[in-house]
Amino acid sequence: MTARSTPGRDAASPPAAAAGQSSAAGQSAAAGQSAASRQSSAAAQGGAFAQGGAFARALSYEWAAMRSLRTPWVLCGSAVASQVLVDLAVGRDGTSGLQQFAGGMVGVTLIGFVLLAAFGVNALGGEYRYRTLSRSVLTLGDRRGILLAKATLTGAVTATVAAVMVLVNALSVPLLGKTSLPVTEAVATGGAAVLYALLCALVGLALAGVTRSSTLSLAVVTLWPVLLENVLMLTTRFGRNLAPFGAAAAQAQAGDGSGPQWLLMLPLAALTAVLLTAAGVLFRRRDV
Repeated sequence: MTARSTPGRDAASPPAAAAGQSSAAGQSAAAGQSAASRQSSAAAQGGAFAQGGAFARALSYEWAAMRSLRTPWVLCGSAVASQVLVDLAVGRDGTSGLQQFAGGMVGVTLIGFVLLAAFGVNALGGEYRYRTLSRSVLTLGDRRGILLAKATLTGAVTATVAAVMVLVNALSVPLLGKTSLPVTEAVATGGAAVLYALLCALVGLALAGVTRSSTLSLAVVTLWPVLLENVLMLTTRFGRNLAPFGAAAAQAQAGDGSGPQWLLMLPLAALTAVLLTAAGVLFRRRDV
């Protein structure tokens, strides 16, 4: 016997097959999209880890390079030694502990300022001077990571040295002045001094990145507060509260008990941010 074909059954078979193929194609496309999404997420995470690893390598490289050089340690040691000399020279007769502490902050805002700004200039300007920056770029490859590592290390070392200077100054009040020092006011004024020193060092670093000259950068960062700001205040209506270095330094020497006015640190912070941004843009575009 031969099987008879049923018109209804034969007619229904092609749509069922087409539906099965469409479902399989949809599942395959969904699986492909899911796999592509996982690959994209893994690539993004891998890129983030690679960037973090590049910065860590750059930071380790810069730290090893700094430890092998003599100049950074001479500058940092000289800054602390200058604070000791300033504390020995500060007049202490008839003054309160806070006034003695504020007077000793000249070690940070004047002598320490020059030495720590030179430290920041040397962090990048020294490499331009001795033609060693190209080796760093060839070794690490990531220019942004190199500059970020230099800024991070410069800021950390500068803040540490400035904090030691503040501590030396604080200890001199009871040891040499034979009087007590209000802790809260001293911590606020000392914090302003550390922030001032940190920003000055980063300004020096940024100027070295812009000018590619240690001598010119050090001259600019030194003469700016001493000469340029004073000339502007004498010849124009340029207020002292708008002078980046002058306004910030005054907060680190507040000895009247009112404490530093932190908003007056903003002009120096803004100047630092602008110069670092300019240095970063030029560093990525220039040949080294």
